[in-house]
Amino acid sequence: MTTTDEAFDINATSTAHAGEKLNWRVIILASLGGALEFYDFIVYGIFAQYIAAAFFPSADPLISLINAFAVFAVGYVSRPLGGLLLGHIGDRHGRRLSFLLSLFVMTLATLGMALMPSYATLGIAASIAFIALRFIQGACLGGELPNAITYVVEAAPRRAGLAGGVVFFCVNTGVFIATGVSSVLHSYLGPAEMQAYGWRIAFGIGALLGFISYLLRTSLEESAAFRQMRKHVVKIPALDVLRRYPVPVLVGIGVTGVISVLNGIMFGAMAPYLTKVLNYDPREAALVLNISIGLSSLGILAVGYASDFIARRHLHRIGAVLIALFSYPAYQALANHAINLYLLFILIGLVAPFIYATYAVMLTDLFPTDVRLSGVAIAYNVSAGVFSGFAPLVVGSLIAATRDPASPGYFLAASAAIAVIAGLFVKRYSVREGALDTGWRR
Repeated sequence: MTTTDEAFDINATSTAHAGEKLNWRVIILASLGGALEFYDFIVYGIFAQYIAAAFFPSADPLISLINAFAVFAVGYVSRPLGGLLLGHIGDRHGRRLSFLLSLFVMTLATLGMALMPSYATLGIAASIAFIALRFIQGACLGGELPNAITYVVEAAPRRAGLAGGVVFFCVNTGVFIATGVSSVLHSYLGPAEMQAYGWRIAFGIGALLGFISYLLRTSLEESAAFRQMRKHVVKIPALDVLRRYPVPVLVGIGVTGVISVLNGIMFGAMAPYLTKVLNYDPREAALVLNISIGLSSLGILAVGYASDFIARRHLHRIGAVLIALFSYPAYQALANHAINLYLLFILIGLVAPFIYATYAVMLTDLFPTDVRLSGVAIAYNVSAGVFSGFAPLVVGSLIAATRDPASPGYFLAASAAIAVIAGLFVKRYSVREGALDTGWRR
């Protein structure tokens, strides 16, 4: 990083450093879009069979479901494009504008998915329109979470760990809301009603939450860091990132990959894997997943707080090593029904926070203020597009190819091993002022 860049970063954060108390209102408002992101993520997976029948009908239900999951992946393919566009807007014109734009358009796309007439009404046009809406939704999501991460770190640079932990705690509430909505709908509606309109209600609730979040978020001010460097914006931030910081981008992708796989497996593929492949009771599977997510949410706050005093890369490495070592044995135990389901998912809920609470701030540490949002968006979205969006398809393909129901464990273990290696380079390439304070914590 150049001396000028360092000056921008120091000036951008000096005001925020003066006070170390978190502005909880700002942090929570910044997190609302991430909560909606995971709500939509879970809702799509839960209701994939109904979406498949409505928009991708086939004589073979499995083919129909595969098509629906392929469209699920489309939303992740579009993320890098959305991340580039919204990252450009955020680095050139302000985090606030990018924030509002991503949430508003994403909400409109979600509402469109709820109201879209089915294949039976519009034919192939319905399928194409639904794919287009999923593409737009994914593109908006590509800028939403990177923006939230960047904004809260710039709002509380010395308490970035706790601030990031709050973001992901709020993000996990989207999972709970989605599973709660699913439970209520399945309790009151039969299969025919769920197919006719039940799944649409779930998407409609997502759109309503999006509009409420948008209205609340309009009260956010521009981040202090961006205001300080407003006169020194980069003309094309994404190109500047790739030109000046190609290695940090690769490090960021590697560090984030295990999170992307965990998201895809735990939130997208685990429920159908437990019930359809391993024949666990659906209610028990839903319960243990919720327990794991709840523990993980609390753990994220605890580890996020700790990461303001202990090097984040060390905490991240603990989680990545444990996941690399025990993913396949855990899948084997699941496949053989050789472990208590509750015990296993409690352990997952305790280990996952070491990754979830640290990776986001580690990403922001890799890029200076003038291109931070673009850098975070590129690394995060390439990782999500490659690892998370295709996770359900990879899991199904691995099982089909190997005939080993525990084979998804290899996928998760490999991503964790990559994260361990990438984490070794974080300290060397960190440039955010305040990211690498001297002293015992480093």
